[in-house]
Amino acid sequence: MLVHKFGGASINSPEGVCNLGEIVSKCDDKLIIVVSAMGKTTNMLEAVNTACFERNTDEILRILSGIEDYHCSMIDGLTETGSPVNGRLKSAIKYLIDKVISFTGENKNHDFDYCYGQIVSLGELLSSTIVNEYINSVIRKSELVDARTFIITDSLFREAGVYFDRTEKMLENAFPFRGNVNCYVTQGFIGSNLNGDTTTLGREGSDYSAAIIASLSGAGSLTIWKDVPGVLSADPKLFPDAILLPELSYKDAAELSYYGAQVMHQKTIKPLTNKNIPLFVRSFVDTGLPGTSISSKKRLRNTPVIATKKNQILISILPKDFSFALEDALIENLLILQRYRLKIHLIQSTPLCISLCVDDGRSTRLAIDELRINGLVQYNDDLELITIRNYTEKLIGKYSENREKLILQHDRSTVRILLRNEKHL
Repeated sequence: MLVHKFGGASINSPEGVCNLGEIVSKCDDKLIIVVSAMGKTTNMLEAVNTACFERNTDEILRILSGIEDYHCSMIDGLTETGSPVNGRLKSAIKYLIDKVISFTGENKNHDFDYCYGQIVSLGELLSSTIVNEYINSVIRKSELVDARTFIITDSLFREAGVYFDRTEKMLENAFPFRGNVNCYVTQGFIGSNLNGDTTTLGREGSDYSAAIIASLSGAGSLTIWKDVPGVLSADPKLFPDAILLPELSYKDAAELSYYGAQVMHQKTIKPLTNKNIPLFVRSFVDTGLPGTSISSKKRLRNTPVIATKKNQILISILPKDFSFALEDALIENLLILQRYRLKIHLIQSTPLCISLCVDDGRSTRLAIDELRINGLVQYNDDLELITIRNYTEKLIGKYSENREKLILQHDRSTVRILLRNEKHL
């Protein structure tokens, strides 16, 4: 049994879904397909969530109408207008969207993250409905399985932690492969808590979902289909001279995803290492390319690899009375960041100051307000964090020349540079 995961960019058009079908048609194995929301649907639903929180009904209806039109155009591109399949799919799409409209109208819960889970999950429910119907009608017998019935999580709705024991138990019967059904379609990114409320696993969390399914179901491999030839030495949109990395170890892949490589969610690797399941990252644009193979046997050679994180903020915390018990203060501040689910990408300390680099956003600003209760807080925003594995002095100069360096850290193989954006110079 194999697991294939398709991201939003790979199914953002009827042609993309047809391409998915071509890939599926060439696979004779039992197959579980994990899909993300189509195109930019997640971004649009995040805007719906904000509008719901602000009680902006007109904006909610405007955005959801656009989402419905987009998915109906996908259906028209895949099925004949007026056919039973076309009508059935459009009815299903309308039903799912109407449920979200009803939720936003009746919702009295002022918890932003709770609303996020109930609203943004719509994207994966829409895409999986369309993909499953297409595969089942055109390619091979398939069934749709709701990931919320087997991915069991805590109640951190925007970046939920998975209860692996409960999830493994639920997975035992989620994909029975009975009769002539040897293909299942399910959603990435979403799960449910013990109360049955919808939760999400964090942005780009569909890769993580696929890894959990592959690991707990004992799959032979996981393949992630992307709009790039495989794992590259840098983001080709930012670094045109990026090259393909044909082989990586689990350790290399985990580190690169942590540093900001955009190919996979940073939690993807751990479930696969538990069962020693190989991961293949391949191109859906040119399916004949070999892509990148990730396993316990591979390793990254001395090729320089560059990862970037934009929209960073450096938070510097000082004691109000200049008496710092560094360890106590560090623990207290880290607990505050944990409550807001902020990941620390870089940390630096002096006897009187702790500086932390995290992603900027709504939760970050709330955390800063709380940090200010016990300390003096300063911050620099709109920063970029560049990490270079297997660096050279020439590369450091090339990517940081004429830019203000706020922090520079390095060891024998890796350098990390926190830079102010060029527009501020």
